Amino acid sequence: MSDQSAFWETPISIDLDTGERLVLRSPQDALYALVSDWPVNAGVHQQRAIDFCRAWLAGRMPAETVRQAFILAALEAGVAINDDDGAGSSVGNPLV
Repeated sequence: MSDQSAFWETPISIDLDTGERLVLRSPQDALYALVSDWPVNAGVHQQRAIDFCRAWLAGRMPAETVRQAFILAALEAGVAINDDDGAGSSVGNPLV
């Protein structure tokens, strides 16, 4: 990873179909959610967001660009996005 920030300036909270709320603070959190917890597979924006997350991991994509791609994927999948202060449960980092 390059010198790009590992965390977003503003976390994204999402509500899953299970009723669980996840707070995503980085592209790594987003990647985990997109491949593990996503309610819809094979969406165009989902795949693009996954690709952007992987590009970020390789140091080729700014974290805030990945954040925007993730938001589009959430809209595509009908995943509720919350504008809270980031309180809630965080996604683990299984990729570390």
